[in-house]
This record gives sequence, C-alpha cells and structure tokens, in this order.
Amino acid sequence: MPNRKELIQRIEEARGSRLICYVTGDRKGQEVQIGDDALPILAQHLSYIGRVDKFDLLIYSRGGNTLTGFALANALREFGDSIHILVPFRAHSCATLISLGANTIVAGPFAQLSPIDPTITTPHSPTIEQQGQIQFLPVSVEDVANYFELAKQEAGLKEEQYLASVLGHLAQRVSPLALGAVYRAREQIGMLASKLLTLHMNDQERIDQIIKKLTRELLSHDYVITRREAKSIGLPIVDASPNESDLMWSIYEDAAQELTLGEPWSWEKEVLATQPRTTTRAVIESRDLKHIFTSTYQIKRVTVSPQGGGKGRTDSLQITPLDEGSWKKV
Repeated sequence: MPNRKELIQRIEEARGSRLICYVTGDRKGQEVQIGDDALPILAQHLSYIGRVDKFDLLIYSRGGNTLTGFALANALREFGDSIHILVPFRAHSCATLISLGANTIVAGPFAQLSPIDPTITTPHSPTIEQQGQIQFLPVSVEDVANYFELAKQEAGLKEEQYLASVLGHLAQRVSPLALGAVYRAREQIGMLASKLLTLHMNDQERIDQIIKKLTRELLSHDYVITRREAKSIGLPIVDASPNESDLMWSIYEDAAQELTLGEPWSWEKEVLATQPRTTTRAVIESRDLKHIFTSTYQIKRVTVSPQGGGKGRTDSLQITPLDEGSWKKV
C-alpha cells in the first residue's frame, strides 16, 4: 500500500485541493480528544501551505472541545475559498461541528456524524471517588433536558409548582451552578452551529432545521448519523467517488495502524516491554509536514508488603508519567 504522503498527494491531485489529515485516537485507555493544543500545530500546516482556492480536511475523531472546533472551522476559512471536510469513518460530536463550517462534507460509505449536544464537566459537577481520587462527572446537556421531558410527558406534570419541585429534586443532586453551565452550553452550541452554517448557507429555515436535529431531536449523544440521514437533515453531503472513498479509507487504515486503534492499551502488557514506553495517540499530517501527539510512561512492577509486617505480599504496577502528552514534529 502507498505510504500516507503518497495517499495525501493522490487525493490532492484527484480533487484539485490541498489536504490536511487530523486523526485523534480512540484506542481504549489512551483516548484523545480535539483540544486547544492542536490549534498551533494546525496553524503550522495551514501557514506552510498558504492560501488556496480549495482546502480539504480529512478528520477522524470521537469529539472534543467545541470552542476549539469552532476556532478550527473558522481558521480553515482564512486559508481557503472553498472548504471541504472528508469523512472516511467517524467524525463525532466536535468533529461534526467542524463539518458544519464546510461547503461540502465528502462522506465515504462508512462515514458517521453525530449529535453535537455537549457534555459539561465543571468544578461544580457531581463527583465520584476512583482509586482514592475525586473525579468530576460530566453532565450531559440533553440528559438534563430529557429529565424535564420525562416529568412532563410520562409523569404528566404540567403545573409550575410540580415542575419547580422537579427542578429542586435535580438541584439536590447536581449543583445549580452546574445546571446553569449546562443551559449556557446548550445555547452556545446552537449559536456556534448557526455561525458556521451561515458561512455558506443563506436558507435560515434549513439552518434552523439542522441545528434542531443535531442538538435536540436525536436524543442520544451516541447516535450515529449515516450519510443518507445526514442528507435528509439538510447537511451539504456529497458522496465520495469510489476513488475518493478508497483513498480516504486507506489514509484512515494507515493512521489506525500507527495509533494501534484496534488494540486496547494494557499496562500489564506494556510493563513487559523495554522502558520507558511511548505511545502515539494522535496525528496531524499534510503533504510536507507531520506532527504526532505522544505520551511517555515509566512502568515497573513492584512488590508491596502488608502494613504492620504481616504475611503475604502483593504485586502492583507503578506508573510514572514522564510526558502525559505533547506534540512533536517528525
């Protein structure tokens, strides 16, 4: 199979465009999301290429920071008159939001988009203790909205005094400040989606329909939107040609192999290998540049004696992060 640089060049030649590939790994135990740290890296690629008539972004991601996605979608507009998002497989959540800023979404037969309702984690979110550490639980915007729908439709609560009681019951378990953040996030995601769609659409009714579907009507954040359904929603979907589909999928497969997406991360397995261990978790690549996001750990097995000098010893893994995650040019 041709290497990734050759595949990128083939797509550019076939489509008369310049292409950047952005893949965030979803390997179990080493997941990465779209984040602010990627923007300076993408800026290097965009600046190196310069302004062009037609710009393509091939993306594979399970999601990430919505404001980062909004910033990236707008940055693409600064470097191309016509913007197109190439989706060989998964472009969920924040990646779907990025796609809303494109003139077309070039979708392969296995392409997946998703709802864009955000999940919020704040210092006011509910907490859970795991391995002796307090962690903040994410709060889904749509889960909160559906809680009220359940009260109104299934329980038949309609009078204000009963709905106020429902809100009070929820506020006992989720901080009112967290609920306020949820409401703000719901309004914000609609605003961001509208701003991106109006970059290339003039039909306000169509824009409103798309936003309503992606933020409120599909109910589950995990819902998968195929290219056929995406067309029915009103998104500017273009079916990839057979040649485009093959090239896009080959790039995905090559990146998936580099990021070992099909194999869950195992500390027990990694401790047996030469230390320290470095894992590649994301990649941004264009014809002339490549950056990878890596993490490095020192892993060793230690024997722990019981306190008080009792009998019986247990083995455990000691994991020391040497680099929890950074981008490198390769």
